[in-house]
Amino acid sequence: MTLAYLSNIELYYSHPDSFSGTSVKVTGEEFSHLTRVMRHKIDDDIYVTDGCGKIFTCRITEIDKTFLSAEILSVETYENKFQNIFFCIPKLKSPERFEFALEKCVELGITNFIIYESMRTVAKSIKVERWEKILLSAMKQSLRSYLPKIHSLTNFKNILELDGTKILFEQNAEKKLSELKLANDKNYYFIFGPEGGLDKKEIESAGTENLFQLTENRLRSETAIVFAAAKITATFL
Repeated sequence: MTLAYLSNIELYYSHPDSFSGTSVKVTGEEFSHLTRVMRHKIDDDIYVTDGCGKIFTCRITEIDKTFLSAEILSVETYENKFQNIFFCIPKLKSPERFEFALEKCVELGITNFIIYESMRTVAKSIKVERWEKILLSAMKQSLRSYLPKIHSLTNFKNILELDGTKILFEQNAEKKLSELKLANDKNYYFIFGPEGGLDKKEIESAGTENLFQLTENRLRSETAIVFAAAKITATFL
């Protein structure tokens, strides 16, 4: 079965711990949306993901004041084709543009994010809880079964110390993204700069072998992030 089969469904999320044998319990905001907004009743069929690659077809068996229980009828397991792809995104000056980039990347299939501060970062606020809600919503909207993760906030230097291939986008780089060949057994860290780009010292510390040109045109940070996600995920289709 492919995701096309699920194109007309409403997908819900429940923590992996809420699945037990042949049943699942749905609580919190998902429960409220199921019962108060979508008006689901006992014996209705619903679709629930555990955020770990599975989508369950379930039938509601009980509705309480704070939760509902459902019998699991069938389950489909999907592969995370992008588990070795990490998008390293700086906090942008505009929260709306930053959140737009996160949302669209998830819709395209990116599941790992590292939010960091560069030397030219202007925004200082940390809104991990809000960002996680955006990731959850985008996952359900795009009918994906892997709940994206935001990894520990770090700085540019720490990213370079991670084990894996670093790809830093620089307008004047000689190599193009199309020249990069991705392997399934390696981690890749795609590093994006903030408004105004990365500092010269940061670019030099990355090494010229890690510099790639995303496009000949200069893009806004959030546009570059989404454009790269579309190009990269397309190579796995």
